[in-house]
Amino acid sequence: MRQMQSVKDNIIALQKDNNELTKTDQETADLLSAYFKQVYTVEDMTNIPTATGSVPNWEDTNVQFSTDTVIKKLQQLKTDKSPGLDGIHPLLLTECATVLAKPLSLIFQQSYNTGILPDEWKTAHIVPIFKKGIKTDPANYRPVSLTSVPCKVMETIIKEKLVKFWTRRFGAK
Repeated sequence: MRQMQSVKDNIIALQKDNNELTKTDQETADLLSAYFKQVYTVEDMTNIPTATGSVPNWEDTNVQFSTDTVIKKLQQLKTDKSPGLDGIHPLLLTECATVLAKPLSLIFQQSYNTGILPDEWKTAHIVPIFKKGIKTDPANYRPVSLTSVPCKVMETIIKEKLVKFWTRRFGAK
């Protein structure tokens, strides 16, 4: 499975503010972490629009995670992508879709009904991806969050249901 991953490079030593190169992996990770925190954007949550007009019928948004839907989503996964922190590789999910669909659909439904996600699904592994330029410059890396693939499958099913609901309710704009 590791051979199918598209990103294989390790991060080399990075240049610190004093022009020295990092000497350990921990020092490199700390430098990237500090840089990513510095450029991270915090959204303004004080100016959120409120709904106007009639209240929608939220029963239309009830999501059912059928085994067939889960199989279809698992078979559509890109198998060359990295697994999340839980270590479940998309290739494994795709190859075993028919066996895994029923237990996953039960987990998805229970999670949706209770509003509780498994702890492993709430955690991400942040991986720096080189963009372009000098490899020793932390500004030439972007953070990518590797999250649980099963959680992404569940999110996709929910998103499609909500998009369908809003499109039916308010029309495509």
